[in-house]
Amino acid sequence: MQLVDYSARDSVSAVLIVRNEAAYIARALQSLIWCDEIVVVDAMSDDQTLEICKDPKAPWASKLNFIQQSWLGFSEQRNFAMSKATSKWIFFLDGDEACSPELAKRIQQLLAENSKDDTSVQYKVHRQEFFLGKPIHYGIWNPSYHVRLFKNGEVRFSGDVHEGTISKCETRQITESIIHVEDLRIERFLTKLNSYTTLQAKHDFETGMRTNFFKIFFAFPAMFYKNYIYYGAFRDGREGLVISVLEGISRTVRHLKIWQQQRLR
Repeated sequence: MQLVDYSARDSVSAVLIVRNEAAYIARALQSLIWCDEIVVVDAMSDDQTLEICKDPKAPWASKLNFIQQSWLGFSEQRNFAMSKATSKWIFFLDGDEACSPELAKRIQQLLAENSKDDTSVQYKVHRQEFFLGKPIHYGIWNPSYHVRLFKNGEVRFSGDVHEGTISKCETRQITESIIHVEDLRIERFLTKLNSYTTLQAKHDFETGMRTNFFKIFFAFPAMFYKNYIYYGAFRDGREGLVISVLEGISRTVRHLKIWQQQRLR
């Protein structure tokens, strides 16, 4: 098999937006030292995120551009972070994710092989989900593909939660994986649930969605059935069952927050 000369590849900036990711940020940064630049935009963390990122002895120290910026919302924070990147390509990673060695090789191979290709393209990258240390393969978490790799200046993000991209790029897929937080626990899920359901309920209400007690009552069983039976989460065993319960709770809370906005208006 012919070896690819990665030294001839286009430059790539890893970009992360983070807040209070001290438990995982070193793992993320360690997985990105193959990049030419690492841009971290921190939303004023009050844990040890800053100290870990700016450790002068860390293997990523010479490549790090660390910026603090008050939270602008998911999309605008991502767009702000991208504006600080200087490479031809941008690779986005979250603070609780890691770039697998296989993905690092694949991206570098793509950038070397296509260095003279002017096609506007964005890559959706596979993300391997975990729960309590177990890889999750079924349910609504799968397949998990997200736009993470594209040329600088060709993509912008839009949306308050589960943000999408605005671009004229051709979309392709990369099957090598981003590794999501491997020890995801119920406590972390519930913390994110509270934040995400607030944003989603606000968006739903503002775009005309309304709820009632019939919808609230059936939100849990409908979501549980959808995840556990229809999308096959039962194949993930006990973890699939627990995830289905949590997703049912999430959908119910979202409807309750929409109802709350109806009551307050």
